[in-house]
Amino acid sequence: MLTDRIPMVIIIFSLVIAFLLPIFARWKRSLCGPIVAVVTGFSFFFSLFLLYDVHRGGSYSIYLGGFEPPWGIELHINLLAALMIALITGFCFLIAIYSLNSLEREIPDQKAGWYYTAYLLLMTGMTGMVVTNDIFNLYVFLEIVGLASCALIIAKGTKEATEASLKYLLLATIGSGFIVFAIGFLYTITGNLNIPFIAIELEGTRDSFPFVIWTTMGFLLVGFSLKAALFPLHIWLPDAHSSAPFPSSALLSGLVVKIYIMAFFKILYGVFGPGILAEMNIAGLITGMSAMAIVAGSIFAFTQKDLKRRLAYSTVSQVGYIFLGLSLGTPWGIKAALMHVVVHAFMKVCLFMAAGNILFQTGKRNVTLFSGLGRIMPVTMASFTVAALSMVGIPIFAGFITKYALAMGSIEAGSRGLVALIVLSGLLNAMYYLPIIWQAYFTGNQKEKVVMDRIPLPLLAPVVLLACGILYLGLFPAPILSLISGAVEPVFFP
Repeated sequence: MLTDRIPMVIIIFSLVIAFLLPIFARWKRSLCGPIVAVVTGFSFFFSLFLLYDVHRGGSYSIYLGGFEPPWGIELHINLLAALMIALITGFCFLIAIYSLNSLEREIPDQKAGWYYTAYLLLMTGMTGMVVTNDIFNLYVFLEIVGLASCALIIAKGTKEATEASLKYLLLATIGSGFIVFAIGFLYTITGNLNIPFIAIELEGTRDSFPFVIWTTMGFLLVGFSLKAALFPLHIWLPDAHSSAPFPSSALLSGLVVKIYIMAFFKILYGVFGPGILAEMNIAGLITGMSAMAIVAGSIFAFTQKDLKRRLAYSTVSQVGYIFLGLSLGTPWGIKAALMHVVVHAFMKVCLFMAAGNILFQTGKRNVTLFSGLGRIMPVTMASFTVAALSMVGIPIFAGFITKYALAMGSIEAGSRGLVALIVLSGLLNAMYYLPIIWQAYFTGNQKEKVVMDRIPLPLLAPVVLLACGILYLGLFPAPILSLISGAVEPVFFP
């Protein structure tokens, strides 16, 4: 079927356009943004067909070159992969629309072609990480994502952006080193790179190499924690997200760190399985790091006056939620983690876009200077408020659903103390989001006339659409939870 080839079409088509963009930019630079919007829009359109087809017909594999594993490279498309592809392409499309007006103020005009090349490479790398069933090719796509992220961070060309990009490059390289060593260990003791074949071989050799298996797990944890900014290995993230252009920040926070987390747990559950994970007790270590991330990220966010840095540190906390849910290993915990992957993408992309709109119209990033914004930017601030209240976990917003599911997962795992942590995290989130909302609506000249936001439609429409999505997921969570349940069971509980 034609839909069976959609992942390959998205990857190849995006790669071809990515490498043509710098050449095209020399002729008609102003069309680079619209071209990328069209490419990502078509990718999203086809990914929805893929999601529908997999949901109806089940998972399938593609063998590149016609060679079946373990000799050939396998792309495995299940419901979880199809859902993640739709998420990746959908948000890349929205952010591309937003970039049409945002980037013209943030990066030099001559860099537009190269910026969009990195943008499409990033989408290609994330899509590849989701569908590949070969750990070495996963590493290749992982490196594409890392290098493209560096380019998106440094695009502004400022001193801060250059330093942030260099810091990210150095730490990401260290993380890649740990991951490639772990892959080498797995290949040494199993003789395979295909994930299912590694798992089969590991069942027979696990008793012979307990130290190597534990070392491999440790290397994977350190490598992916660096990539995904899990506390205390998060030090690159605040500078990178706050120094990058707003579309880059939205992309990095909303998607990139999640893809690394999904890749990590794809290897853990696909290669080692629940049995080895329970024996090695690595889940307990991840749970402890996640709990620290949830608290520390929120505390650091509260101390930030710059809105982008506040949002960046908030991401450190939110990464902790996802790791926590996956480390619990229970059906509710894993469903909560995947739900939070989706919901956090809506919330954080909306918040970064709204912050970009505020800077576009007012030139302000300091959260103490937002007095009266609710009257001069009512649409942007209403969208920001929806996303912020969802981050706090207020009922009727999507964030409440994920925190409720995470609490259920904690109870299911017999870790009732984590429920108190989740409640505490909501209070900590309220400490640094509610003052912004209070200033915008309840300070300044209360008699000032409410006017429409004075920003272009491509900046405003995606923010409103995301805010509506947050409300929809909060009021009607059953469809997405049902989809996630169908995606979780065959992958994590085969």
